[in-house]
Amino acid sequence: MGKSDLHGGSLARNAPGLVEWIREARNGNLGAFQKIYDQFARKVLNFIYRMVNSIEEAEDLTQETFTAVYQKLESLQDPGKFEPWLFRIARNFVYQRYRIRQPAMAAVDALDEDGQPVLQIEDTRKTPDESFQARELEEVVQEAIASLAPKYREVFVLSALRHLSYQEIAEIVGRSLPSVKTDIHRARLDVRNRVKHYLQD
Repeated sequence: MGKSDLHGGSLARNAPGLVEWIREARNGNLGAFQKIYDQFARKVLNFIYRMVNSIEEAEDLTQETFTAVYQKLESLQDPGKFEPWLFRIARNFVYQRYRIRQPAMAAVDALDEDGQPVLQIEDTRKTPDESFQARELEEVVQEAIASLAPKYREVFVLSALRHLSYQEIAEIVGRSLPSVKTDIHRARLDVRNRVKHYLQD
């Protein structure tokens, strides 16, 4: 997804037929809901994994999220805002789990929805030593994201990895637009500084 998509509305990114799937799912069509699940489950799993750093917990919370989505689908007033609504539900389950116990230590093998390493650093160099350094830098970037405080990590993931707009993120996390912009800026600076320190070592 290019930079031009960063501030686009949900409707522009929604799958063709999503509104119809929602309508049919509300009428009890499980096949339509399966299409919604297939379209968004990997994105939700990826978001939750960034927050809890455990694939097992992320899978459990993703299932809980979609169970709640199916039960609450009637309450969605604007199908065009399905994605922010979906991530708000996922976020609520994450924080319910946080209240029980702290998330696991950061994992460094997180994958994106296409199965690729997060923020993979392109390695065009050839020597084994340089290849090792590139992989090490990938781990530093991933650890930097995982080490952010939850309020910063969630907005960073939604912005940098999920490419939602500031307004959509504000709706998901329930904070003001200026607050969200500030938090994203701070999170980006924190990640950048951690990576910079590694490069200076």
